[in-house]
Amino acid sequence: MKLLLTGTVEQISTRQDQTIVVKFGTQEIDNDNAARLFQLRNKFCKLLLTDDNITNLESELVALEPIATDKKNKTPSQRLRSTLYIVHEQMNVTEDFDIFYKAEMEKIINHYKTKIT
Repeated sequence: MKLLLTGTVEQISTRQDQTIVVKFGTQEIDNDNAARLFQLRNKFCKLLLTDDNITNLESELVALEPIATDKKNKTPSQRLRSTLYIVHEQMNVTEDFDIFYKAEMEKIINHYKTKIT
């Protein structure tokens, strides 16, 4: 489903896992487009933001299929990062998550390096 909306970026904030939340206010939309918008709730979507008209090339690029992902629309590396974030939170680690993440990734990399012949 494709839906073209116009409006304003009203707020941008970051989460602890370094993802970004964008609050976007639309102009008035008709009931059909509002219903289509609500159908997209909690779905993985592509978003093109521009303060200019969308070119044909940009439209084609947005229409490309994403890299194969799991059923929650995360790549394996995104799933691993999310899992490590939960471990970081549950262990009440005092160091910054980015430092923890890099250290854990080094452990994983070194583990697999030992398997190289």
